[in-house]
Amino acid sequence: MIFFKSFKKPRIVCFDLDDTLYDNTFPISYAEQYMLEAIGERYLGGDVLSPNSYTEIKNIIIDRCPEIKDDVSMVRYFAYRHILDNYGYERKQSASIAGSLVDEFIKVRSRINVPETSLETLRILGRYYHLVALSNGNADMNCTSLRNCFENIWMPISGISAKPAPDLFIIASSYYRVAPNEMLFVGDDPQNDVYGAVRFGCQMCWQTQYRKPANELIVLPHVMISNIRELIDLLL
Repeated sequence: MIFFKSFKKPRIVCFDLDDTLYDNTFPISYAEQYMLEAIGERYLGGDVLSPNSYTEIKNIIIDRCPEIKDDVSMVRYFAYRHILDNYGYERKQSASIAGSLVDEFIKVRSRINVPETSLETLRILGRYYHLVALSNGNADMNCTSLRNCFENIWMPISGISAKPAPDLFIIASSYYRVAPNEMLFVGDDPQNDVYGAVRFGCQMCWQTQYRKPANELIVLPHVMISNIRELIDLLL
């Protein structure tokens, strides 16, 4: 544990999910490839899009509708519709299929192996603090062992911007009626998590267990940990 700034115990503790409480590298890469193969085999006559081609399609959707760029499920829905429309499906049919495909993607990407150390840490901290998840992703925590660990889980949807924008932090601060400096945010991403939380005025704990420290920091966190269990020593 390394301190960069003065630290005081918070009133609530907010967590990022992916790559903070578990390693998300394999689940998300597997889900992406699984869906491309499933779409190709079921709906495109066996033609499977490459990851790069799919990324280009998502970028087209975001360029056309920048207002939905932070709602990753919505972007995915319209990307799937774009693929199906271009293959010749009627719009009503492509809309129905795309909706079911997004549901399937979320189910597959939510097959997450959460380490027992993360679960135990949350169980212990939950006896003393309000625990909240603020995630830019779309994993369904009800499908994971984290389903009972948080009082609230907030993610970007249309009209609510993703971190590092302040929207999710504002929601948590307002809901619990706490000042930003009474919140601790725990996350891995130097831009979305560290910069976003510090800019909003939160105390920030940079968790590097699943992301090796790199020279990507824009601002310093209050504290850095390399194992989630260090939160117990920090907060209790």
